[in-house]
Amino acid sequence: METQNLLMAALIHLIQFQSSHCATARERALMMFEALSNLQDSNSEIEDLCLQANELLAT
Repeated sequence: METQNLLMAALIHLIQFQSSHCATARERALMMFEALSNLQDSNSEIEDLCLQANELLAT
């Protein structure tokens, strides 16, 4: 459940950033994706998603 909650929060903030270019939304999305990638039970698909999202948010 924790993974799903973090994923939903990360995606919501990512969408907010994409639509508004709000720096706060960007930072929150980065924090959520980082937390997701640090979960002990995360799988390779989640890790790949986090890497791609971080690349997108870094540009």
